[in-house]
Parts: sequence; structure tokens; C-alpha cells
Amino acid sequence: MAIPLKYNRRSLLVRRVSSAMTGGGIALVVAVFVVVMAVVAGLAHAIQHTGSDDNMIVLARGSTTETGSSLRLDQFDALKFLPAVRRDKTGNPLVSPELAEQILMPSPSGTLDNLAVRGILPIGFAVHDQVRIISGRQFTPGLSEIIIGKALIGRYPGCNLGSSMRFGRRSWQVVGVFEAGGSAFESEVWGDVHSLQEDANRGTVFNSVRLRLTPGADAPALVQRMADDPRINLQAESESEYYREQSAVANQVRALGILVAGIMGFGAVFTAMNTMYAAVSARTTEIATLRAMGFRPKAILTSFLIESLVLALSAGMVGVLLAMPINLFSTSFNAGLTSATLEFDFRVTFATVLEALLFAAIMGVAGGWLPARRAMRMSVAAALRRS
Repeated sequence: MAIPLKYNRRSLLVRRVSSAMTGGGIALVVAVFVVVMAVVAGLAHAIQHTGSDDNMIVLARGSTTETGSSLRLDQFDALKFLPAVRRDKTGNPLVSPELAEQILMPSPSGTLDNLAVRGILPIGFAVHDQVRIISGRQFTPGLSEIIIGKALIGRYPGCNLGSSMRFGRRSWQVVGVFEAGGSAFESEVWGDVHSLQEDANRGTVFNSVRLRLTPGADAPALVQRMADDPRINLQAESESEYYREQSAVANQVRALGILVAGIMGFGAVFTAMNTMYAAVSARTTEIATLRAMGFRPKAILTSFLIESLVLALSAGMVGVLLAMPINLFSTSFNAGLTSATLEFDFRVTFATVLEALLFAAIMGVAGGWLPARRAMRMSVAAALRRS
């Protein structure tokens, strides 16, 4: 026979202070867990949503990032005539040669950030079709004009429409602001590739080439052809796969966050365990009475576990609510000296909420298991003597 749930509810209300202290500890652990997972989800969304399955990124052999790659003009010319490359209505191949640089800019916190600057041609906007000007206009080729991602507005000196940014050997006029579906492109500055090449003394060298493929193109065969053709001799992969590889930093943050939350959760488990042990000691008479009324030991075990689980889940929901204000809060992340600073939003997803409640439930069961077993094994005679 099962013990009524109202018994557990009454027990929690009677022990309001100890229940609140235990629940508060679990709630704080869950809140930290949600914040860390929101960071991971925000980073992953910004990085992984940058690429398109219809685009390929072409780099120099052996390169793992754009900034470490170098392509010649003759290689770019050969790429334009590959049969798998899509063309626009006028017959121009959708091939975008790009220059990727990083400049140091003072951040609002007083440190120096690596700001990504990308040089493209007008055809690049057709290749990167998720990019859309939301204010101002596109830059004019050949002039010292730039457009900025909306995540950069007001973050660095001159990062406003109509202002001027100083980097390289000149000042650049900000003539437009663009959005790109919340991707990493929104943390970049874009300008004319030839103007940036001239300013950086890069000649006709590019860092990468983006290709837009025709529907149904055999991507693996195209990758093999670019590697085997002596005129090209380059490596390529889909943009989506490239940015998935670049999101390894998000996985590292996730692992670190789980480790921190696990350590804190271990302490919360001991807190819950102490609370439940105290409850068992204080309720020996009740336990004896329940046994005398015919409730089986397994029913008592289940009742105490339910009590611990309800406390933990309630605290978990409080922890989620405590962390919810950070949802869509904007921040920046710099993975190191060689990586560009990424602006992104904290993202508290439905999956994160479920993971947090599961984490709370695990803490509740782990903290209540041993005290519940002790209550189950307590004999009627021993309980009466202790009472």
C-alpha cells in the first residue's frame, strides 16, 4: 500500500526552514548550470548558423582557419569555371574571393579584442544570402567604406552608422549595418576586398574563396577535383562543416561548465542528504506508526524518495526562473589571441530547461536514497525505542 502524497507535502511544510535551505542550495546550482548551458547554446548558435549547406569554403592545403590560408589569383580564376558552381541570372559564377583579417580594438572593459574584418566583392552578397542590410547601404567598391554587423553597434570606437573607424593605414566610413541571422558574421566588419588588400599590402592574395553550388552537385567529387587539379591544388569543405569544426570551443566551455556544475551539485547532494537524514531522525515515531499501520518498507522508501525528488524539482524550477533573465543577454567571447572576438546572445533553450530539471532530479534522488533506505530498514521496535 502506497503512502499518500499529502503526507510528504505536510512533511515538507513542517520542515520549512531546512527544506528552504536545501532547496536554495539546489536552486543556485541549477541556476549556474542553466547559465553555463545558455553560454554554450549561444556560442554554438552563433558559430554553427554561420555556414550554409549550399556553400563551400576553399582554403590552402593544410589550413584549418581562414586567417592561416593564402590563395593566389590564378587559383581563384580556375575555381570560377568549375561546372558545379552556380551562376546568377546574368551568368556570373557565384564565387566570392575573401580576405579575412583581425585587428585589435579597445573593448568597453578596457581590454583589446580581436575584431574580424572581411573583404569581399559585391558578388559576395549573393553567395552569403543570409546577410541583409538593415540600415544604411552597401559599401562602394574602391572606396574606404565599410559595413558592420549589428552586434558591433556601439561596442568599439566608430562602430555606428555614419561614424569613422580607424584601422590599418586609413579611416573607414561606416555606411551600413547588416544582420546575418544571429551568426558570427554579425561580429564582423565588411569592406571592399581590393581596398583592404591595398591597405594591408596583400597584393592579389586572398584567404579563402566561397563557392555556391548548383542544386544536386556532387560535393565530394568537387572536393576531390580541387585537390587533384594542379591548377587549383586546394582543400574544400561545406561551410556548415567548417563552422561545426570551429565550434569546438563551445564544446570545451560545455565540458568545463558541466564539471563546475557537477562539483557544486556534489555539495548540494550532501546538503539534501543531511536534510533527509535529519528528517528520518526526527520522524522515528511517524515511521514506526506507518509500519504498525501496515505500510511496507518499500512504500516508506518510495515515500522518502518522492519527498526528496519533489523538493529538488521545485528547487530546480526556481533555479531555472532565477537564470531566465539572462536569456538573449548579449556578451562577447574571445577564445584566444588567434581567434576573433565573437558577439553572441545567451540562449536558454527548452532542451536546457529539461537538462536542468533532470540535473535537479538526479541531485534529489542521490541525496534522498541513503536516508530513505535507512527509514525503510528501521524496525517498528527500534523506531519506538528511539522515539
